[in-house]
Amino acid sequence: MKPNIQKHVSRIDALADKNARFNPTEAAKSLVKLRRYDIGLFFSNLSKLDHRYLGEVLLELPLEDFECAVGRLAPHRLARAAEAVESDEATDLLQQLSGIDPALAERVLSLMHMQERHEVLELSKYEDDQAGAYMEREFLAAHPEDTVSDVKNLIREFRRNEPGAPIIKLFVTDHDDRLVGSIHFTDLILFDNAMTVEEVMAQTNHKPPLTIRPVSPIEEVVRLFEEYDLNIIAVVNKQGKLIGRIVYDDIYDMIRAIETGQAYGLAGLSDEAEEGSVMQAARQRLIWLVFNLAAILAASAVINLFDKTIASYIALAALLPVIAALGGNAGMQALTVTIRRLALGEIEYSSAAASLRREALIVLANGAALAVVAAVVVFAWFGDPKLSLIVAAAVLLNLFVAGTAGTLIPLLLNRVGIDPAVASSIFLTTTTDIFGFFIFLFLADTFL
Repeated sequence: MKPNIQKHVSRIDALADKNARFNPTEAAKSLVKLRRYDIGLFFSNLSKLDHRYLGEVLLELPLEDFECAVGRLAPHRLARAAEAVESDEATDLLQQLSGIDPALAERVLSLMHMQERHEVLELSKYEDDQAGAYMEREFLAAHPEDTVSDVKNLIREFRRNEPGAPIIKLFVTDHDDRLVGSIHFTDLILFDNAMTVEEVMAQTNHKPPLTIRPVSPIEEVVRLFEEYDLNIIAVVNKQGKLIGRIVYDDIYDMIRAIETGQAYGLAGLSDEAEEGSVMQAARQRLIWLVFNLAAILAASAVINLFDKTIASYIALAALLPVIAALGGNAGMQALTVTIRRLALGEIEYSSAAASLRREALIVLANGAALAVVAAVVVFAWFGDPKLSLIVAAAVLLNLFVAGTAGTLIPLLLNRVGIDPAVASSIFLTTTTDIFGFFIFLFLADTFL
């Protein structure tokens, strides 16, 4: 066996023998490498994974490899794997299964224990953009009259029942399950076993905990974690009863997914397509490239309108890419900032005026500076003061158009229900190229 393949087999063996720290991402990468090399090795090493690890590893696999894996795994093994992970991950696992084989997903769900099955069904009610979809039903709660000794016993029991769930905060609830406070476990160890939770809260300058409703947009949760450096947040229903928690790893995964989606979207790519087959990725990219071809032809048509002007002043042809590139870069800066703020819920269409003013001032300041630099360079290059002034004016005007378009386009697309991360860049490129070429060539045709 090749050394690089043996490395991946050894990694799975170490995990199976419990001699290595569990890292689902690394384990999934090894399985993917083995599948590319030998499908038999892929399945033989997949079978080595204990059900306590299997669920997390499956969720880390690309869609194509996930589909291949679950097609051979027995339903009862998938059920045990779903029971071993947190409730939100079990829900993700069943939803992925449902997307591939609804009958298999139903079978796996029916084989799960009643409590875990109930949790999955509850979490499945929430949409992907709601906080409840990322909620864990596993949490540790105590009453105000419980002692520190009682809490330690609760921790031991929780760790036995939920070995993989992080223990970060103790939630304090009344006897109707309404959340009344929370305590960091690092604070608990400072107090005597006989002290009550209520006394600990009083001595630790307790503040009302931050909470979120399960139907709240997930963007609001992301903002809370970023603004207040949270590692956990309680989820309560409309009566204030504690029903779950959202922990840092899910939110960091969400932030990473948002950033990945934005990066793919700006290039006209799809995360799902790129993780799928070669044909899926090629088809997705081809659609985008066809749109780009149409945009380029539109810009070329503008240039063709001024063919006689360009023929008379060959220098114009050399300077056209400068105008287009500067406008495109300035527009992409505004576009990236706007899409990011939309994703985090910091801006919406109704409050666009302030963002437009800000971007207009930024691009005008940068445009003025670049116009001066471009004018000096063009004069030194061609020795034509009139051409230098035309280039300066075109740069300034095109940057203003680009900054405005980069802000308005994602806002308008979001307003009509189109994902701005996916569709914005093609509209921006078309706008900056057409307006940039037209402004420059129109000024040249008028004043040269």
